[in-house]
Amino acid sequence: MAITFEELKAIAEQTDLKFFCDEEKQILILSGLGRGGVCHLFLRLMEEGEAIYLRIPYLAVVPADHPNLTKALLMLMAENDRVKVGRFCYDPNDGEVYLDWFIPLEDSTLTSQQLGRCLKALMVLADEAGVRLKHLLETGEDLPEERRIEGMLRRLLSGGLSEEAEVRLRRLFQDFEASTKESEGDEPKE
Repeated sequence: MAITFEELKAIAEQTDLKFFCDEEKQILILSGLGRGGVCHLFLRLMEEGEAIYLRIPYLAVVPADHPNLTKALLMLMAENDRVKVGRFCYDPNDGEVYLDWFIPLEDSTLTSQQLGRCLKALMVLADEAGVRLKHLLETGEDLPEERRIEGMLRRLLSGGLSEEAEVRLRRLFQDFEASTKESEGDEPKE
């Protein structure tokens, strides 16, 4: 059961996420602001409406001769192994690192809950990995674990977080709580 671009727009409007619609190219564009700056997510139908393609372009540009290319690719592969949603890709022609995901619909449809989860998960993943990737390319070392989300969670449980890290975690938890409540049909609490 294929969906049309108009149906995709209607589903996207139900997510309460802000987006720009390019009618001519039949693409929805979402923007998010995170630690790594602004990132854009492009969403379009494929295979005559039987699939949806999501892409966050240019997380980084890493030339083939960059001294930390191998370390960057290993970090991205480890992330691909860790996450359920999305995959990190590297284009050797121009060095672009991007995050994408392909959702086959085939004989099904898409709900606003599914789309919202995908969009939010990809935006958070792109932001976190983008910050790590930038640090790795500049220093040759991955971001220390205590500055990553997982490390902050461990320190939160042990009571040893900086105020800045605690604020960041609280925002992530609020976003998570809001998306969870929306998926259960409840209104998020402010």
